[in-house]
Amino acid sequence: MRNGRSERTCIPDGGNESNALSTLESAQSYITASATTGEEGNGGRSTFKESFAALLNWGEATSLIHPEAEYSFLQRKPDGHGNEHEAWFHEDSNRWYKATYPNRFGLAWGRIGSATAGEYLTRLTLQNRYFGDDIHLVALVNCNEKLRVITSQPHIFGERAPYEEIQRWLCDLEFLRFISNDCVAWYRDSDNLLVSDAHEGNVIRSKTGALFAIDLNLMKPSQEMRETITSLLEISKSVI
Repeated sequence: MRNGRSERTCIPDGGNESNALSTLESAQSYITASATTGEEGNGGRSTFKESFAALLNWGEATSLIHPEAEYSFLQRKPDGHGNEHEAWFHEDSNRWYKATYPNRFGLAWGRIGSATAGEYLTRLTLQNRYFGDDIHLVALVNCNEKLRVITSQPHIFGERAPYEEIQRWLCDLEFLRFISNDCVAWYRDSDNLLVSDAHEGNVIRSKTGALFAIDLNLMKPSQEMRETITSLLEISKSVI
């Protein structure tokens, strides 16, 4: 989602642009602090509902829930789309505006179905922190009584990175590769950071040859999950 038409109309960006990053962190921290949202990776129905409710509570408290009509780009065909978002390019700001599908929060890692709201926002804050992105939380949008999360993200000029380069890049960053349920993932113990969905569509190679993550699935595994990952890493070593 790095090529598309321009959106020249003024797009609101969740209030003061300088506060947008802290807005994302505020929402993520609020949900994480909720005693009922469960551990990372626990995506049961009750956990999903409780995390959803915490996000709504935060949105109401911060007045960041807006009607769909405030965002005109939602009324036209998106410039790009994937399994988790629809996206529209805004030429004046050189940013992509991404909306989750109604009442969904991206893909979960290690299970079928939607991630929780907390997992999704944690993933965005981790991408900013560890991969130098600049993802902003723009708004929570009420679309026919269903919620869509709108974020914005810088456009990266370049092309899809070859998978072999992505693997070398992650190895250079000291991540170790393992396979879980036929899915490739990467783990760095020093940060307790798990990376998945590191494929050609989610990493851009710039004109200088540098790689930039645009849509990785990131998480901080629980202690139980870390033990499982350690076992899978040992299996991977034995196979090599």
